[in-house]
Amino acid sequence: MRIGIDVDSGERPFEELVQGAIKSSKLYPSVTIFLIGKSDRIRNTFANIESLNNIFLVDAKETILMDESPILALKKKREATVFIGTRMLKNNSIDVFFSPGNTGATVAASVLTLGTIHGIKKPSLATFFPRIGGGETLILDVGANPESNAETLFHNAIMGLSYYKILCEKEEPTLGLLNMGAEFGKGNTNIKKAFYYLSSIPSFIGNVEGYNILNGSVDVVVCDGFTGNSILKFAEAFKDLFSSTLKEVFLGKQKNNESKSFLSYTLNLFGFYKEKKKLIYEKITPKFFGSAPLLGVNGTVLVGHGMCTERDVMNSVDLAYKLYQDKFLRRLMVSVKKLQKK
Repeated sequence: MRIGIDVDSGERPFEELVQGAIKSSKLYPSVTIFLIGKSDRIRNTFANIESLNNIFLVDAKETILMDESPILALKKKREATVFIGTRMLKNNSIDVFFSPGNTGATVAASVLTLGTIHGIKKPSLATFFPRIGGGETLILDVGANPESNAETLFHNAIMGLSYYKILCEKEEPTLGLLNMGAEFGKGNTNIKKAFYYLSSIPSFIGNVEGYNILNGSVDVVVCDGFTGNSILKFAEAFKDLFSSTLKEVFLGKQKNNESKSFLSYTLNLFGFYKEKKKLIYEKITPKFFGSAPLLGVNGTVLVGHGMCTERDVMNSVDLAYKLYQDKFLRRLMVSVKKLQKK
């Protein structure tokens, strides 16, 4: 497998992204990694990087910043990292492209360069959420398209079901439409129309609410990109709140240099807090974190979070490798075509 990694975009230091790529290159010696960014800066920081057999540098003179307008930036910056990465994918120089940069720019560059697969008008970003009792729930769209009509939601559904089948190896995943209530007839005109479209899918169970994402009652949840992205960002913030609360409860607060309680000290001394925190985080962290696939474009594109860390890069390479091994794109096209006929 060959993967192109945009190491100049996002909000974290580029060194973290490169370091994640280097570690992945050692874990996957058969994978060729192309680092897309300012080559001289990479060489100056990582003096021996070109001695690694499976890492190559691809120079990019421009980067689209997080606060730039995607369309305007793409018109001006034809040599931006996202354009170079999607062109490499189009020309079959790489098998997967990953960028943690401006989501709008990555989506736009992918659509402009690669086009969409047959029958799909707009792509969608899909990500997994952990759920009670084990397993994971897929939710899409989480940010590719803030506004979605009924047809787009239907397309999101068939892509989400196809992706879930491939990644989770479940033949008939259940499907739900995110709504303000589970009862029939809830929601605005667009949601009601989408409900009608989705009713043609055998595994559609109807409207679902936010708690269904976590309670294990549905496999795939469909919504527009504005709602999905808001849920994703809330979940990320809640994880930080959970971590802070856990630390406060187990280790206690230190105010005005007061010593910790004997119980807090004892728990900390035996590493109880760290051990339990690690176990809890393993339970609430989805297996495939760090990036989300851009479903619907004619190529395998992974979009990372702006605050993508070294670990996120490594996990994204893990996901890319699995998708490549499973012939993801070809199987997705076949599955989407079958569902559309139904």
